[in-house]
Amino acid sequence: MKRLFILLTAVAIGIGSLQAKTPIKYHGEVDLGYSIGVGTFATGRVNIHTIQGVEIGKYFSTGIGIGADIYHEFPDVMVPIYLNLKGYLPVSKIVKPYVSVDIGGGIGASEGFSGLSGSTYTIAVGVKAKMFKAQLGYNVQRLSESGIGINMNAVQIKLGVMF
Repeated sequence: MKRLFILLTAVAIGIGSLQAKTPIKYHGEVDLGYSIGVGTFATGRVNIHTIQGVEIGKYFSTGIGIGADIYHEFPDVMVPIYLNLKGYLPVSKIVKPYVSVDIGGGIGASEGFSGLSGSTYTIAVGVKAKMFKAQLGYNVQRLSESGIGINMNAVQIKLGVMF
């Protein structure tokens, strides 16, 4: 969590220095998705996430994300909290392909996951068309308790709105 705080502080300082030169405006997202588990501990999960942050010019956005990952095989919930960074390639006024990176952690929020925590990383590509988005990514989620950890990786598909 210290690393996440330091990273967020660095991003805030960077945004402050760009503010005089580049237009900055509010950026929000709401996503609904599904993660298809891969690897040794493959398990599917429904994703409900939101990102609140800023858009810096027309090529970059950043924000803080929070969500709920609801696992099927053991009906438990993990709450990911992460920093989101997006780089856009505006090909027209309507369509913007992008690359997205999430870096953060997760906290167990149900009886089966209580006491569990870990890191979460996602790299994804997507496209924004007006206010709608579609995204395909790869999520690495590490859960651990008392020094014992497991990776629960997944291919992630998300649909959402950006405002």
